Amino acid sequence: MILNISFNNYRLFKGANDLSFAADLRTRKLLSNSVCRDNKNVLKCLGLYGENNGGKTNVVALIGILQSVLLGEQIRPINRSVFGDSPISDFSITFRDESGLGWLRYEVSYDSASGSYPRERMSSIKFYDNGAPLTRVVFEKDVAQKVLHLFDEDKSMYLNLLPVTRPFLYSVKTDEGEFASLSPYFDATRALAASIEIIRMYNIPIKKTLGVLKGTDSKQQGFIRSFVKSADLAIEDFSYEKKPFSQSDEENDEIAEEALAKYVDIQDAFRLATTYNGSKVPSFFYDSSGTKKIEAIASYVYESIVKGKLLVVDELDNGLHFHLTRAIVSAFNNLANEKGQLLFTSHDLLLIDCKNLLRKDQIYFIERDKEAARLFCLKEATVAEGGPREGGALLKHYQKGSFGKVPMPSFIKEILVLRDEDDQRGER
Repeated sequence: MILNISFNNYRLFKGANDLSFAADLRTRKLLSNSVCRDNKNVLKCLGLYGENNGGKTNVVALIGILQSVLLGEQIRPINRSVFGDSPISDFSITFRDESGLGWLRYEVSYDSASGSYPRERMSSIKFYDNGAPLTRVVFEKDVAQKVLHLFDEDKSMYLNLLPVTRPFLYSVKTDEGEFASLSPYFDATRALAASIEIIRMYNIPIKKTLGVLKGTDSKQQGFIRSFVKSADLAIEDFSYEKKPFSQSDEENDEIAEEALAKYVDIQDAFRLATTYNGSKVPSFFYDSSGTKKIEAIASYVYESIVKGKLLVVDELDNGLHFHLTRAIVSAFNNLANEKGQLLFTSHDLLLIDCKNLLRKDQIYFIERDKEAARLFCLKEATVAEGGPREGGALLKHYQKGSFGKVPMPSFIKEILVLRDEDDQRGER
């Protein structure tokens, strides 16, 4: 599970920012929304809100960058010169290794000008019953300071031999030799990267659901069918047929959304069947965009909860009814979920105004001005400072701008200008 993601000097964000899954122990409401792991209470779900072009998708992209670094993949340059800032961006992620290492924190600095990693550090953390941490450095690398430590040993003699354009764990041999003690930590970072799923509701592929329905896991298949039927009451069943449906001329229309046409094999698309009133019809042509998205996300929800993954969803409410988005969030906050986590961006204010869905420490906003953007957790808005109480009228506070700027667009002026221009042309 992930406890915290921090970053500094990244795209629209110039200062230090924290996205924390650490539960606020002062909150005694909705206790099922968190779970205790090694003396640390961890939230199962976070929601991120903000104006258009405020930076929500930047945060989603950031997690993708961290995932690439953890896998040793080349990342797309973060062009800091566009913002007139330092080329150095700092990131860190605190997570729990399920193989037995416990809580770990990985910190990394990336130089977008040279494509190098000038600073890295990994630490193991033990949390005591009172929440106090005991931290031990596993390794630390600082190119500028000529520092390379492995636990308590000085390994700086190897520093000049290491490639600076690759993360440290991918620059040394961890299976034998001087750095063999890093092998379990290398495995932990790979496992963490594999536990992160990033999807965008406006471009969600159905590949994973297809794979499940074609497979042999009847439990997972049953979950998907139940998930889809609960989301659309008109559906009696959802299945993968051995024989594909044939295409008639009236079914040759283009698919409205490109994302929904992104199947691995077009023949697979014609094997998906939805049952309405006892009749099986090709899902590809007869299901709405919203239903297709539910069919696609069902497998991600199942896998995240059962296998303990972090599911990152950009624009969760895109094309979905409020009750559907609420059901997805509720599935993660449920007492039965002990491993899966959800991070979503949304504009659906009904989610944050629902008293029995999210706690204050689960709701983040992005504040943006002319200079930069920053993350703001609702728990920072104390009652003494005019903030809402737990379960209070969050929507009212949001609409009056308590948590950042709220756009109030009005196009009347523009419409009147167009009308006046038309009148003037008519007079001529």
